Amino acid sequence: MNEKQEDDDYEEEPRRFDVDILIHHPTMTPDEISEGVGLEAHYSRCVGAPYVRLDGTVVEGKKYPETFVRNCCRFEVKNQHFADEIVKFVDSLEPHKAFLTHLRATGGTAQVIVQFLGDGYFGDTVPIDTLVFRSKQMIPIERV
Repeated sequence: MNEKQEDDDYEEEPRRFDVDILIHHPTMTPDEISEGVGLEAHYSRCVGAPYVRLDGTVVEGKKYPETFVRNCCRFEVKNQHFADEIVKFVDSLEPHKAFLTHLRATGGTAQVIVQFLGDGYFGDTVPIDTLVFRSKQMIPIERV
């Protein structure tokens, strides 16, 4: 049994983290993006819509220069290891690779964001194949 397996057998207080996908596109609508990637948008703005501050104030004369869509997924683990959940999340995008390729070819971008919520120590190794493009998968997720 390796060290990671031993750690997996030991349960501690639950630790939460979020994995989000943030997609920008110059012309698509939020509905087109949500449908194409198979995820419901938690936050979105459409290109050309009036710019709205966080407090809800509309900024006169300013419009969003591109569409953005953000989907948020919360995960909970029983120890420090989180990589398996990130791998599952990225793998869930596999059926949508044609859309993601089209999105990128037409000026869009996609970013996977991991947010650790301060519930304790996290430490793990995310496989490099999950972090970079693989020529077989052609999933255009950008590293940040």
